[in-house]
Amino acid sequence: MGYIKGFCRDRNSIDPEKEFIFVGLKEEGRLQYFFHSPSSEFPIRDVLNEQKRGHKTEPHIEIEAENYISCCYQKNTILPFLMSREKYLFLFTTCKKKALKGYYGRRFIIGFLKKERSIKCGTHYAVQGKVKLVSFKNAYPLELFVKNPLKIRTRKVALAKTKDILKHFRGRKNILNDCVQEIRRLDEKCKTCKVVPKVRCDFQANGCKRWGIK
Repeated sequence: MGYIKGFCRDRNSIDPEKEFIFVGLKEEGRLQYFFHSPSSEFPIRDVLNEQKRGHKTEPHIEIEAENYISCCYQKNTILPFLMSREKYLFLFTTCKKKALKGYYGRRFIIGFLKKERSIKCGTHYAVQGKVKLVSFKNAYPLELFVKNPLKIRTRKVALAKTKDILKHFRGRKNILNDCVQEIRRLDEKCKTCKVVPKVRCDFQANGCKRWGIK
């Protein structure tokens, strides 16, 4: 089944949840791009809008989700991913920290989300599951996957390459909590968080690492 055209805007769209697949998943995945914060050595989203693309809310690693606040790549990645038997959403970015010599300007897969459930977010959906993030030092160079890594934003990852990427991450430290702390440090005004007037976040009191980590 393909995507539902205009799903993000049309409140009367047919609910596709009955097509979502969370069991019998295959060891396959797809790539998902995000904008890196130039102020951080951690592989976190651009929370300060330094790349002039907006204060980025995704990947919303605080609740181990993608597409939670922003409806981005919905019809091209998120819905097809939820409707597929693919297990992994591989997160990749272009390193924008100039001090990280040897990494700056290059693209890396810095972790993955293992598909477990969906979240209905008004007129769109998020995908949620266990997340593993690693430092740029331990990341998987995207040039090992594609010849022109700077030209892609999303792509399916077949069985053989999925195994290769997972093998690379095996045994490497998960810095998810460190990344959440870094987001909280930089985003002092919570511009990339749902905790703003008239907007409710069901995860703030239970399940959000941003508010749960001391």
